[in-house]
Amino acid sequence: MGGDKRNIAVRFFGGAGNYTNVLEQLCTYVLTENPTEAAVFEWVKSNTRATSDDGIRNRLAFLESIGLLELDPDRVRLTQQGMAWLSETDPAVLYELLSSTVRGFETTLEALLDGPKTDAELGDAIGADHPEFDWNDASGPAQHRGWLQSLGYVKRSDGVNSLTDSGRDLAQRRSSDSPTLEQDEFYAQIDLEDAFDTNFGSYIKGISPRTDDDGELAYIIVKAREGGPYGDEIDGDRFTYIGEGVPEKGDQQLTGANGALLEQADRSTAPVYFFYQPADSDELRYEGLVDIVDAEYVSRDGRMVYQFTMDRLEIEPAEFEALSASVSEVVADDEDDEPALTDDAEEFTEVQRRVRSSAFPKEVASAYDGRCAICGNSRESPDGTIDIEAAHIYPKRENGRDNVRNGLALCRLHHWAFDTGWLAVSDDYRILIADRPDLEGYEEFAALENEPLTLPEDEDRRPHATFLAAHRERNGFESP
Repeated sequence: MGGDKRNIAVRFFGGAGNYTNVLEQLCTYVLTENPTEAAVFEWVKSNTRATSDDGIRNRLAFLESIGLLELDPDRVRLTQQGMAWLSETDPAVLYELLSSTVRGFETTLEALLDGPKTDAELGDAIGADHPEFDWNDASGPAQHRGWLQSLGYVKRSDGVNSLTDSGRDLAQRRSSDSPTLEQDEFYAQIDLEDAFDTNFGSYIKGISPRTDDDGELAYIIVKAREGGPYGDEIDGDRFTYIGEGVPEKGDQQLTGANGALLEQADRSTAPVYFFYQPADSDELRYEGLVDIVDAEYVSRDGRMVYQFTMDRLEIEPAEFEALSASVSEVVADDEDDEPALTDDAEEFTEVQRRVRSSAFPKEVASAYDGRCAICGNSRESPDGTIDIEAAHIYPKRENGRDNVRNGLALCRLHHWAFDTGWLAVSDDYRILIADRPDLEGYEEFAALENEPLTLPEDEDRRPHATFLAAHRERNGFESP
């Protein structure tokens, strides 16, 4: 990341527009045969027109540099990211690997948003955006374009390149939703205001929550300062950060800024950008996106403070947003194409799972407009916190999917009742009650028998019958 990025991509076998087809065959061979490096060389020579060992070695080294392969003379392996891409050959997975390790891919997409361009014009755009580039290889822009063409994001006709529909969607999403920042790079305030399209005032505060046009939290910027009054600590990929409120003002209070970070400790609803300012610099070093893994109100240096523990996520802002959005992706409705109850164990990394899991409560609560699907109520505590929880229909402890159609928004009582098997739901969204009249609580729940659920207006966000049937089976309900 950051300064470790390459300037130029390396072309692959098969010719521009066909890289991914050959790559899929190669990765399938590696996965199924567990070959040595020498065997991979022979496979390439037998299945492509490549003859040069140096050329093959260069291309395989590029795949290793972007995190797709692990090369060893005794064995060539797919990485976890490589297996994730091969499982569905999702172009977004390979694009993230390319754009996070090679400069210029984002610039290429943005340039094509303005209209069709030749390779030379794309090179000019990349050179202007990255003055540190040295295009000593005239084919450099074509190699970027060749990968984007193979991913289905760019099409080419008569020497002119333009975006496909999927390429335009990707370019618009990346250009409008998230800033382009490189980890370990330094930024002046004016640069960050341009990147985030906002104004921070006279200086960037320690905690800066920013909202979107609808007043919803869009992201949070957190700044730690060397030699500052709070004693913030950085230890590898883990940060200890003290909340807002200087020592002169005594115990820290639950300000809006502290509250915003506390909310992220409970569930990650928005990206948190972490910056560090050395004592001898006016610029801020970007440390990456972080996850608030713990928050405590503790005694420190004679006063009470909010102490946040943060872990570096090691993903890009666009990937954070894509993972969050994937929680609401429509799952199969066709009776002959039922959705899987669980996520593929190798589909997501631990970090990706953490982001999706954190997004699940927000998406489910939003789908049900903050109301319990069982009783229809929306209770608030005195501090304005809505007492609504997101329940997995097929349980999370069994690796149940973080998908809005595997979720129900429930109040605390009915969440407990649903998880313990007092309640279930029929395929036509009617409430079912466990037949246990001998147990205390039965009379209270019996009144709900056959009542309809409070459902999302959007049919694509309503519970899927596959998850409902699995929950009934797990809890001993007969299928209605």
